[in-house]
Parts: sequence; C-alpha cells; structure tokens
Amino acid sequence: MSDHNSNTMDLTLHVWRQKGPNAPGKLETYEAKHISPDMSFLEMVDEVNETLIKKGVDPIAFDHDCREGICGMCSQVINGVPHGGQDRTTVCQLHMRSFKNGDSIFIEPWRARAFPVIKDLVVDRSALDT
Repeated sequence: MSDHNSNTMDLTLHVWRQKGPNAPGKLETYEAKHISPDMSFLEMVDEVNETLIKKGVDPIAFDHDCREGICGMCSQVINGVPHGGQDRTTVCQLHMRSFKNGDSIFIEPWRARAFPVIKDLVVDRSALDT
C-alpha cells in the first residue's frame, strides 16, 4: 500500500544552481514528492530543501522576506515567466494548486545585468539602493 495521498502531487523541479557570482551555473533536477496543493511555492521549496539537507546536499538558496506578497524579495522566474505567470501574484503567494501532479517546473533567478546572481536563485539587488 502506498503512502501517497491522492490530494498531493509529485513534481520534477529543474532548479538553477550556481555556487557563486563567478561560478558557472546549470539546471539541476530534483523530485518534489507528496506536495500539498495548499502549500505556497516557497513552502514547497522549503520541503525540497529539507530533503536535500537530509541527503547531505546543499539546500537551494533563494530570497524571501515577508512571505505575504509585499516585499518582492522572492522574485524568481518559473517556467520562463517572472513570478510564475499568475496575474498580480508574487512567488510567495503562488500556491501549488496552480500546478498538476507530474508537472516539470523550471525555476531560475530573476536575471538582469543590474541584478547578478549571488548564489542559486539569489540575486544582488543593490542596484535598487542607489
């Protein structure tokens, strides 16, 4: 008997991993298992990170602050679309019910010349401070 709940999803994540600003980066593939549709996108990444840590793998670095859709720190490009493509929704307010069981999700940093990648999904936003 499987412990997989029919209300959960199994997903394949393709996540941009980059050790530092001058290091080469690449997409790495991870499985996200038993994900509740009620989780936020960032909660799903938290779950994946817990699994990675248990396996001795560095967790995925990503920015977040308020997790309330206010600050914009969580900006990521999901499946090629900033913030995941749901109108007027930041990544932290994007819920996993926007995806289907078996989906492949591509997660990349919000890249721009003014916002170089620091590590994984974290970018240097200091250009906004000037």
